[in-house]
Amino acid sequence: MNPHALVVVEASAAAAEGFYPFSCLHCLWELRWGPLRLLEWWQHRFPEARVAVAVPPEREPWYRSFLARFPGITTAQLHPPLLLLNAQLLPSQATLEVLRKLWGELGQENPAWALFCNEVPMAVWIGLPELPPQLAGLRWGRWDSLCSTFCAELPRKELPVPMVHFLWDLVAALPAAFAEAEAAFPVGIESEPWHRRGVWILAPERVWIASTAELSPGVVIDARKGAVLIGEEVVVQPHVALMGPCAIGARSLLRAHATVGAYTTIGEHCRIGGEVAHSIFHAYANKQHEGFVGHSYIGEWVNLGAGTTTSNLKNTYGTVRLRLPMGVVDTGLQFLGTLCGDHTKTAIGTFLRTGAVLGISVNVLSGGMQAQWVPSFAWGDAAQPQPYAWDKALEVAQRMMARRGKTLLSEEQELFRHEYAHTWLRARS
Repeated sequence: MNPHALVVVEASAAAAEGFYPFSCLHCLWELRWGPLRLLEWWQHRFPEARVAVAVPPEREPWYRSFLARFPGITTAQLHPPLLLLNAQLLPSQATLEVLRKLWGELGQENPAWALFCNEVPMAVWIGLPELPPQLAGLRWGRWDSLCSTFCAELPRKELPVPMVHFLWDLVAALPAAFAEAEAAFPVGIESEPWHRRGVWILAPERVWIASTAELSPGVVIDARKGAVLIGEEVVVQPHVALMGPCAIGARSLLRAHATVGAYTTIGEHCRIGGEVAHSIFHAYANKQHEGFVGHSYIGEWVNLGAGTTTSNLKNTYGTVRLRLPMGVVDTGLQFLGTLCGDHTKTAIGTFLRTGAVLGISVNVLSGGMQAQWVPSFAWGDAAQPQPYAWDKALEVAQRMMARRGKTLLSEEQELFRHEYAHTWLRARS
């Protein structure tokens, strides 16, 4: 199986609802699974293939925002053989084995075939001489009814494959992600040079440290239970403990005395202090001070004030139920902290209840333990939120990004407007 290009597809707009609040400003292939985004995992799995993406017509503003932020991705000039992949499909080794097996079974007699799971197309191989006219919309990043109909009529097999349906699935799947990462990445370092600098490493054969990373004396890396991956230009201040498996993204900062617990992913350009465990932080997220964040999914440009703490276990030890815009959902998980959207901020000393959901551009000043869901662009008491003035929210986002040399693109502002209208204008009607 050697595709010329991969096309990662959001199969339906409805699928994005389960990934609230991350999907308010992002496409599903931007979700993080362990140290990499889903799209990055597919690029790693098929390094020779070109990568393209596609969305249903209702999600085109999100597609435009993604291309503006990642201009290296293009959907033009797609030529078979193509491998179409559902964005909810986990890029595990088990998934690859299923695809290779089907390619061997179906590819000998069929130039095009499909893998379905619960009647949902998960992967489609197109080995035809030319791109079928029904799939022409892929060149413009469109996945429409013609594409769906074409795939439904192909020779197919229905097989179980690892996939995600909700945002918390990514938190629950972190152990599997780090097992995949340890097998996929070139772990293993010489520990003695680090010992001479005062850095103590347990199980160095399971550690990768980029050559440009800076680790201070007193840092302890314990990889006995899983790999520890430290990216380019990461700065780790004195007396930080990293408990594997965990991953620290490029140019992030770990403050002195921070504890990074097992199954934690820190994205690029983050600033982390206090204690974090079994959580995902996207790029440019700040949690610089004391406080605990566990079993949580934290979006981009989030700022958690000093002392902010998440509860990740109910006193009843029961499963966590979340309130989402679509309704109340029982996650089936015993451990789950906070799902936090982009550009959201908490005041100092904020406590968040088990299974709290914060939309995008929320400013929590109080009431965190009483609030199960805080809608986007809310301000003040989380239990009785008020609408955050649109112009003020935009001004704060632009000001925060400018501090890191970034700007809020017009395509991103369009998504801000969409979410504001969807949340507050509809609520008033």
